[in-house]
Amino acid sequence: MPRMNGIERTPSGIKGLDTLLKGGFPKYSTILISGTPGTGKTILSIQFLVNGALEYKEKGVYISLEEDVNRIKKYMYTTFGWPLEELQKKGKLILVKSDIYDFEVFKNLIESNVEKIGAERIVIDPLTVISLFFERPLDIRRSLLDLDKLLKRLNCTTLLTCEIPEGTNAISSFGIEEFTCDGIILLSYFPGLSPRGITIRKMRATDHATEIYPFEIKSGKGIVVYPTEKLFK
Repeated sequence: MPRMNGIERTPSGIKGLDTLLKGGFPKYSTILISGTPGTGKTILSIQFLVNGALEYKEKGVYISLEEDVNRIKKYMYTTFGWPLEELQKKGKLILVKSDIYDFEVFKNLIESNVEKIGAERIVIDPLTVISLFFERPLDIRRSLLDLDKLLKRLNCTTLLTCEIPEGTNAISSFGIEEFTCDGIILLSYFPGLSPRGITIRKMRATDHATEIYPFEIKSGKGIVVYPTEKLFK
């Protein structure tokens, strides 16, 4: 893995994003990918796993808490040409739907699949659904801290997607993720302007760009970020 400014990196492989990140995510970090519906959170996270498997020889685990994984495989292949089924058959990716409503069993699901193929990248999509495990907000907060400890122990670079409501200034679902995660990437949609914007709100242990940059979701390519342009001047 590349090392920039003395920090070992996990490149996303996403055109333009690694430029904003000064080479990629700090290795073994946990990153929150936050945004309103339709901003591209799942696409970005799947692209991170596909690029890891195809370009960097890093295996990955995708845990879906909402969408059926077969639908995800079909959509990602027909839209972007990403061979998720093939990568799974070769043991380079695992995509699994979690219908488990027990937090300890959920953590075991993550750990067992990571160990099964020696994964170095994890995606949990969306983290928002984790609230179904608990009744009290305090328990949700404790669980997020516990989950972060597990992800760090597994020595993986992890993306957690998080859906936020339209018309809010929030950057997370529970108001605690931004403190437990090492980084936050906010995806935005601005009707009438550039279709979407990406902002690196936080990234521990590294310098990073801080403006809102335009990005597109392109058929056959996925997410393309334009690091030399700014959405607002």
